[in-house]
Amino acid sequence: MARTTEAISFVAADVEVSQDNATWTDLAPYGSTVAAGGGDRRVGEVNVFDDERPIVRAGKKGSQNLTIRYVYTEEVAGPFLVMRGWDDTEGGVIYARYWPEGKTAGNLCFTTGKAVITSFLDPGGEAGSGEIIMGEIQVTCEELSEAVWVS
Repeated sequence: MARTTEAISFVAADVEVSQDNATWTDLAPYGSTVAAGGGDRRVGEVNVFDDERPIVRAGKKGSQNLTIRYVYTEEVAGPFLVMRGWDDTEGGVIYARYWPEGKTAGNLCFTTGKAVITSFLDPGGEAGSGEIIMGEIQVTCEELSEAVWVS
């Protein structure tokens, strides 16, 4: 069997966040990691007296999470201060979208729809290591949807 030649690297990804789903903050100059999770289907099961195996039925899917790690800066328009304001004053409402292969027409875009900020980590680090300080935000949404980007 021939192996695929269509593998994609995340090095050209684009990531954006918004408070109103209209004006977007570009995280590409700061973004480091995007990790999607959740969305697992719930399963109900019960054992009965006359069989060793359970009865199993499909349930509803759970919410999905998106974790974004970015370079921490103290720029007024940088992601930390912008998203901190949303977390503090906008009830944690956020929209996020990303393109694994870059924001180019024809590439898939994954979007959260209206989401809630569930974790907003403040910066931290070690004195001697010289590592770049990172920020991290996690949001929870109904689902991540994907569509081909046309703009």
